[in-house]
Amino acid sequence: MTNENTTDLSEHALAHSRALLEHAYQRYCGLELLEQRPGYCKCRLRVTEAIDNLSHTLHGGVIYSMLDVVSMLATLPMLGPDEYALTSNFNAMMLSATPLGTVVEFEATVLRGGRNLIFTQSHAWKLAADGSRTQVASAQLSKLRMRHDWQANAARRG
Repeated sequence: MTNENTTDLSEHALAHSRALLEHAYQRYCGLELLEQRPGYCKCRLRVTEAIDNLSHTLHGGVIYSMLDVVSMLATLPMLGPDEYALTSNFNAMMLSATPLGTVVEFEATVLRGGRNLIFTQSHAWKLAADGSRTQVASAQLSKLRMRHDWQANAARRG
């Protein structure tokens, strides 16, 4: 995660975004950050045999989880240093299969950031060789904004 693809992010948002992107599952899936700013995120991955299904297309569970991850990456820069967000509602629609070798972009936008709830929208797009995009899936998510004492948790682990 470099500063060229992240703009206007606090140290808190950078640290939590880095932790999310470096999580073993996201690394296993090959998720790569392309752009992140408050209220927006774009990532991509390539469909490999590690994340396909028996029909050799991108596994639906991977699509669902990556829609949630990019939603969180769009949300993190909007949270204070004593806050975290948990997905409370996830409604997805699958639109198209994505074969092995295809690059998929995931984009998320925060639609509304309220005092207690944050509403986001995520999309997945498969990229063609000519640069055109076809939508693979979309999701509407809501997240609970929660207070969290990060220092107390670190002290308990330490």
